[in-house]
Amino acid sequence: MGSLQTRAPTADQQQRLHRFVGRLQQALTLRELSNVVIDGITEVIPADKSALYRLDADSRKVLDVHADADHWFLDEYEAYCREEDPLLSYVVDIGRPIDSTRVVAGEHWKNTPNYVLLRRAGLSYSLEAPVMASGMLLGTMNFARSEEAGAFSSSELTVATLMSEQLAFALERAARFEVSGRRASLMENVLDRLSEAVVVTDLDARVLFRNRAARKDPSLAGRSQPDVPGEGQVFEELLSTAMEDFRLNGKRVRIGRMRGENGKQRVVKSYRLGESHGAAVTMVFDEGADPGSPALPAWNVLTKREQEIARLVAEGLTAKEISERAYITENTVKQHLKRLFAKTDSRNRAELVQRIWMAGRAG
Repeated sequence: MGSLQTRAPTADQQQRLHRFVGRLQQALTLRELSNVVIDGITEVIPADKSALYRLDADSRKVLDVHADADHWFLDEYEAYCREEDPLLSYVVDIGRPIDSTRVVAGEHWKNTPNYVLLRRAGLSYSLEAPVMASGMLLGTMNFARSEEAGAFSSSELTVATLMSEQLAFALERAARFEVSGRRASLMENVLDRLSEAVVVTDLDARVLFRNRAARKDPSLAGRSQPDVPGEGQVFEELLSTAMEDFRLNGKRVRIGRMRGENGKQRVVKSYRLGESHGAAVTMVFDEGADPGSPALPAWNVLTKREQEIARLVAEGLTAKEISERAYITENTVKQHLKRLFAKTDSRNRAELVQRIWMAGRAG
């Protein structure tokens, strides 16, 4: 085997690598990322022919290939060379790029099926680099040059290593982006099936999402739609007041009321999501459907006093406010809350409120 000593990239190689990495960072999806690699790898490492293989992480079976080589070359490589490819074996075992002058010594390389196939295509040298994510081999980048173009240099081997590392980061980011997108789409579809209007905002009352019921309700349009007068502004003011209460007073739940388009009194309930989210969800329903008003018949495990405390929690009151309303001490309120959490299998006030609302619908 030849020397694996590498050299630092030249200034020109660093500039080309920098441009390539910049394009990787701009790619959001796996498809965009593949296009960047296919279009840009020979700009970073010049080659007469190049290919991008996508492999199954477990079986290493070829799932897809993008190459500028002839079909006969690719077919014969799969039929006669892949199983004995010393470059591929090195990349799989070591997880780092390698070129043909270093993977096997001198005359031994010229006796391999890979070299024979390369020569038939007018090529002599090859370089292969892994495409990895989360420690798994997902594919390879392949480069080939003619005798005239010369062997791959040690600095180019270093560049290939840097390309592989940057591509691994980009792959993981793109995969997370696509998973997040699928989850967001799933949640939007679920919320769109609810009959109640649901509006998600940040804590400055900027709308992040409206479900189908909210989008179809003119009274929830807000000032952003000037052709919808009156009630839209009332709803937006209720949102702004609730978010201000969450930001400045530390409240978790706030209840407001407004009249809908049909003249019915409507309940507007907002509750703050976890601290890390910086967001809140607001539900709107007719007064008769208010899940906070029933006596929670589904919760027969709670005492009357605990049901009273639960309803006060659902109104967004603090422990101090509950103690004043129920004529008990704050410590007694906290003891009631502990029992409520235990009996309802809730981890915090937000979960408790959600379960109260669901129990209200069940009643």
